[in-house]
Amino acid sequence: MRKRTIVKPKADAGNGSQQKEEYSVKTRGEQSSSDSGGGGGFGRRLLKAVQILIIITLVPPFLNYAALQKESQELKPEDGQMYDIAWGQKLFKKCHGKGSPTVIMDAPTGMTSDVWELVWPSIAKFTRVCVYDRAGLGFSDRPLKNYSQTDGEDAKSNIRNKWQPFTLERMADDLNKLITTSSQEPQPFILVGAELGALVAQFYTQMFDNQVAGILLINPLSDDLFEQDSGSWEAHWFGNLIPSFQSLQLGAALGLVRLALIVGLINQPLTGTNIPENVVNRQKYLLCHPKHLSSIVDEYHFINESFSQIRTMRMLKALPSNVSVTVLSGNYYDELMPSHLNKAWAKSEQNLLSKYYPRAKHVVINSSDRHMIYRNPEAISEQVIKLIKQIRNKLRIKNR
Repeated sequence: MRKRTIVKPKADAGNGSQQKEEYSVKTRGEQSSSDSGGGGGFGRRLLKAVQILIIITLVPPFLNYAALQKESQELKPEDGQMYDIAWGQKLFKKCHGKGSPTVIMDAPTGMTSDVWELVWPSIAKFTRVCVYDRAGLGFSDRPLKNYSQTDGEDAKSNIRNKWQPFTLERMADDLNKLITTSSQEPQPFILVGAELGALVAQFYTQMFDNQVAGILLINPLSDDLFEQDSGSWEAHWFGNLIPSFQSLQLGAALGLVRLALIVGLINQPLTGTNIPENVVNRQKYLLCHPKHLSSIVDEYHFINESFSQIRTMRMLKALPSNVSVTVLSGNYYDELMPSHLNKAWAKSEQNLLSKYYPRAKHVVINSSDRHMIYRNPEAISEQVIKLIKQIRNKLRIKNR
């Protein structure tokens, strides 16, 4: 048999070199393509991050604005009205009941007429009672800007334009326009005010003493508060309270407050067991409203101007002796506050009583603080009804 021999062809050195070169070129091409793909991936990730940032920045404010437009109609109290107090500025007011004297209730600093929601129904069974929102708060318009040089003599002659918005002078004049001009409520009045509302009640009574038969002051804000305890309240007022409301205002503008309310990070201010659902929803709506929060900041910001105005008024005119004065206090201003702040508030309140209202009836509501208006409303309405009966007896004797 023949032996078969298979001869393998020798590798061509040139072809091998060419293959190596092709492989090298291919490898460099793949690496270049990979690098290009990595750069594109980074660009896509950056673009996606920018898109998410735009969504986070623009969508919450837009959704908040849309929700506010809807809620402004749904949550506005049906039993109240807007009243023009001149120059197109409107304030919200609602009244219930019949009889005389008419009770006018003024809310604490930066708060709305909702605080009286559990108080006024009992009073309405005895007489007419009205609650309202100060300028800029709740559903009331912010104060109109002061006149300019182009507004004419009519605007310049209007004394309201010479008074600083968000101060006592302007608040008292707004209230006077609201209850005597825009809507002529039966006189005399009993003014019930808490904190800043108590200052408004005092200032109003000294300006329009012939209209007022009695005032009831709840935790009254005193003009010497910042002088107590080495100015601890002034530091708290301007260092803590105002910045916190400014932060809320910014958060509302960005739509973040609404998100915080939804997830339960913050709560609306009227906390208690019997707060009606519509009031809770309305307070949440107002916490999301930059206009309302801006007005809260302004009321706090101009407090020294208000203190100066009440001091000047007291130098010019004393409170008439025929006006009945009742002062309601809790055991402390706020049980959650540091004790030195509570003591300073109590000291300033005591100074107010001894210096200006030595004959006032002072009632201490046990186990209560500034939240008593909506946590212990029966105690408030009870004292208001007692004052109504007292003034009716005085008027009956006077008219004999």
